[in-house]
Amino acid sequence: MKQFIYNSHKIILVLALSMVCFSSCKKEINTVNQSGSTLTGNFSEVFNDFWNNMNNNYVFWSIDTTNWDNMYKIYNPLFSKLNLNDSDDETTAQGYFKKIVDGLVDSHYTLFPDGGFIQPAHDRKLKNPLFIENLFRTAPYFPSVDGKFYYTNLIDSLYLDSTSKHIAIDTVSSNKNFMIVSGTISSGQVLYLSFSSFSLVSEYQGGFPKAKAVLDYFFSQLKNSSIKGLIIDVRGNGGGDLEDLNFLVGSLISSPLHFGYTRSKNGNGRLDYTPWEDAIITPTAGAVAYTKPIVILADGESVSLSEITTMSLKLLPNTTFVGDTTWGANGPLTENAVFNAGSFNFGKVGTDIASGNVSYYGNAYTSSTMFKYIDNKIYEGKGFPPDFDIKITPRNTFLANNYVDDSQLDKAISIVAP
Repeated sequence: MKQFIYNSHKIILVLALSMVCFSSCKKEINTVNQSGSTLTGNFSEVFNDFWNNMNNNYVFWSIDTTNWDNMYKIYNPLFSKLNLNDSDDETTAQGYFKKIVDGLVDSHYTLFPDGGFIQPAHDRKLKNPLFIENLFRTAPYFPSVDGKFYYTNLIDSLYLDSTSKHIAIDTVSSNKNFMIVSGTISSGQVLYLSFSSFSLVSEYQGGFPKAKAVLDYFFSQLKNSSIKGLIIDVRGNGGGDLEDLNFLVGSLISSPLHFGYTRSKNGNGRLDYTPWEDAIITPTAGAVAYTKPIVILADGESVSLSEITTMSLKLLPNTTFVGDTTWGANGPLTENAVFNAGSFNFGKVGTDIASGNVSYYGNAYTSSTMFKYIDNKIYEGKGFPPDFDIKITPRNTFLANNYVDDSQLDKAISIVAP
């Protein structure tokens, strides 16, 4: 338990961010498995294009419980009654789309129908009374949108040894709102690392020297004999660039780490899958296997690569997962053309004569491959469970008299340095 003495000039708040969003809701997606090639002039054609693209490009039909054929029977006649140029019908159509995708297991899935935003997994999370959104987001030191007090950004003042703090905030590069913190805890016994998103390689190599300095410090301390173990904190981390997996986990291993399997689509049929292929992390050059205790901190807002990192580290001999069950979005998401599956446009509505740019009624962002963990279980839509399930709530975290109790971090420290 730590006490935070309130100082209006030093109090640090964090910008509240919603779950995975995208910078452009009308971006044309690069696809090879795109069924729509002709202009769509009515809602029935828009719906049919969407339905067919889901047939061809969605990779989770083998485990998804949604009856896709039944969705066609129900909604095709409903869409046929709507006018594509009527604003009330547009609202009705977006309501239909929301109901159609509501149960999809893909927890990356995000639908942008004509400027709308539908994210089924996020909607389901908000219905869970135990889900606390943004409590542990490690975004930059900015005032939050809703005025809440976010504790993770005070770890530097409440837990880190004063002589070891290394903090970088990137608000000017292409990776805006990036923060990384490293240092030691408990008088140099525990090495700690937290970062707001998986953009480590781009920050390290992209001309942002402060972030590089934090990472160089972290990597150098892995060889510090006085440190008893390591805590990697990805609570509230929404994921990011896949190359960070080799960059971070690869620095802790000396031989390739087989952590699971992936497969995609090799045809337009719902169950036309490629064979499962090994998913392997490659050690970084000169890396030495880290044999001291590792604790990975993750929670219900640890998404995508945060989850894959957690799963990967769990395969190392002395790793413990503390926190809460993760989000449940494990399938990598990239351009459709790479894997012949995944994200797609639907409802071609026109082409700009001057530029040749094609406009679509909507876009669907969905995973390009299915991921299966080394235990042969698929955690998509379920999340990966911790070894020590410790629930965090505002009531048990922010106590009276300016005391703060991060029970998850306290448990992690007790494991590394009992």
